[in-house]
Amino acid sequence: MLYLGLLLEWLGLRRGAVHGEDTLLAVEEPEAHLHPTLQRHLFAHLLAQPNRLLLTTHSPHIAAVTPLPSLVLLLNGAAGSEARVMSPNLLTAPERADLQRYLNVNRAELLFAQGVVLVEGIAETYVLPALARSAGFNLDAHGIVVASIDGTDFAPYAKLLGPSGFNRPFSVLTDGDAVDTDDKEKYRRELGLKRALGLLTVLADAATADTYEEALGVLQEQNLPDTGGSRTGRRDLVTTAAGFGIFVGPDTLETDLAPLLGKEMKAAFNELANGRIRRENFAKAVDQVSAGPSTAIQRDAIVSRVERDPVSKGRFAQRLAAHVEQLDLPTRIRELLSVSAEQPVSQTDLLGLPGCGPLLALLDYLRRRYENLPLVPALEETSGSSPGEQGTGR
Repeated sequence: MLYLGLLLEWLGLRRGAVHGEDTLLAVEEPEAHLHPTLQRHLFAHLLAQPNRLLLTTHSPHIAAVTPLPSLVLLLNGAAGSEARVMSPNLLTAPERADLQRYLNVNRAELLFAQGVVLVEGIAETYVLPALARSAGFNLDAHGIVVASIDGTDFAPYAKLLGPSGFNRPFSVLTDGDAVDTDDKEKYRRELGLKRALGLLTVLADAATADTYEEALGVLQEQNLPDTGGSRTGRRDLVTTAAGFGIFVGPDTLETDLAPLLGKEMKAAFNELANGRIRRENFAKAVDQVSAGPSTAIQRDAIVSRVERDPVSKGRFAQRLAAHVEQLDLPTRIRELLSVSAEQPVSQTDLLGLPGCGPLLALLDYLRRRYENLPLVPALEETSGSSPGEQGTGR
């Protein structure tokens, strides 16, 4: 810090003595030995200098306060190092401002990640890594970051990370929100698939997006079945989106997990909720949703109790994650599918599971990409690895 301060003072004196001198100041990893608040303060001071500035860093604290147009990502490519920048016209002014505010120190991790999973809220950031670990798949070991966008507008993030942006591997998990409405508000039906359409306009060719939009329009004409379940043809659209790394659940996270994690959900709720009647009613709601096609009223019986004090979605997800990590996920999945340990489990098989299918298909997608293994390997696929080796990426 002392040396850098003296250097800046000397450069200031030179500018005063030599008219029109142009200086390029190169600083390598100024975060070394500095507290995070000092890192941000130092960088803000350097940005305010009249010198042209070239700065290298591994610090998310510095990346979080760097103007987006100034960011350059250096990546390992097939032919050596590659530099990626954001195209000037890639984002609208409001999108750029929103993303700049979004990239706080935690979320700036996605700029350094080997892979990114974009999710709606904090609950997914607890549950997803826990589910992966329960299958012997460590997301941290592969540099995979689960990033909550605190909402449902994924399109700006897809632009930032997509082919015209920083070109980083990413996938998306979003709620299906397959609600029923009257005929005047058909556009509100299947909002999850509608979000997938917005992402396909960024990630897929125009013909694919157009075909998807047409099929979605047909789907939105249908009412939800009175006995529960999904609209006819929905599975095809979910499968198409999954092919582009976009995974759309049936409803919302808590109800989608019930068929897979009913036992763990009850245990987590019992640790947080007060009163025997409240716990029994929650258990009954979980059992109803787990048993088969469920109605909106049955699903709301889970969500409303999770959202009510003193539980809350975030606290519930934290407690649930602790129980999930003790689970043998591959065995649980085989039980749901009624398959033996010798039989392979494909992404198509997982997508067909009620509720949790798209979430499990996402984990399968990630594990195949980073470990060249399915989420639920058959016995012959794991015979060469000890349990401790699985999920380490070594």
